Amino acid sequence: MTRHLFVVDPLGPIDIGKDSSFALMWAAQLRGHEIHTCDTDGLSAVGVQGFARCRQTMVRKRQGDHHELGPVQSLPLGAFDVVWMRKDPPFDMQYIAATYVLDLAPATTRVWSRPAALRSWNEKTSLLQFGDLAPKTLLSRDIKQILAFAGDVGGSMVLKPLGYSGGNGIVAVHPGDLNARSLVEILTRQGKEFIVAQQYLPAVREGDKRVILVNGVARAGLLRIPPADDLRGNIHIGATTQIAPLTAAEQRICETIGPLLRAAGHLFVGIDLIGEKLTEINVTSPTGIHEIRDQGGPDLAEELLDAALSAPWPVN
Repeated sequence: MTRHLFVVDPLGPIDIGKDSSFALMWAAQLRGHEIHTCDTDGLSAVGVQGFARCRQTMVRKRQGDHHELGPVQSLPLGAFDVVWMRKDPPFDMQYIAATYVLDLAPATTRVWSRPAALRSWNEKTSLLQFGDLAPKTLLSRDIKQILAFAGDVGGSMVLKPLGYSGGNGIVAVHPGDLNARSLVEILTRQGKEFIVAQQYLPAVREGDKRVILVNGVARAGLLRIPPADDLRGNIHIGATTQIAPLTAAEQRICETIGPLLRAAGHLFVGIDLIGEKLTEINVTSPTGIHEIRDQGGPDLAEELLDAALSAPWPVN
């Protein structure tokens, strides 16, 4: 019997037609695998052993009645064949502490993504290592430097806090915007916290492309077109989606970063591309696999399960 532990947010509020963790659980259940779930508050460590206070979980495709939880159990991480770290950000010290517990899983337990890889591949900043593949990007907490950066990139920039997902806190600043300084002050907490400032790409109005990589290989692209009244192409805020093939330039981006993601221990990654530029590398809890399957693309939940159990292990 293959046993999975999913470290996730509470299942009650999720949208089962969009949540990728639910898709993975459903696919595993159909195979007869045993599923357990917990939040990060259920993780703990004693000495060199990590534990999960978790519940065996059954899922159903009935929104609002989509899960059933068994009694609470405390199990060592070694009791599981696969641990899926699928907790949504904020990426804060509580998240990092949870990865310290997952570091203690024995070699017989596959933890995806690898805890060290989650810590070192920040979703907003890891693209800095890829130079011309990305738009001009600044990581700073210096208010004057961030405001000056707008002039360096033509007047318009996008500001991104580091620890969030789903487009939370992302804003665009254009020439003449009297809110620019205030926005930078708020997002940096008066210069106390780093943020990313990124060159604004007008092609965002045509959509951003979410590409899912499975074990470092690009498997499908999904164009996400933002609503007319919003900058962001996130599905949960109303973006429309359509399957989109990769251009040659986009494929080259995937072929450049894919081997590095695989070597680091990232199994399930969603990168974002705007105008053939790499804007984010999402490693914590990417979405999009429902929409890709529903629009005629591959069933990536099935592919991810196969990869989780068959990819070379342990990774370095």
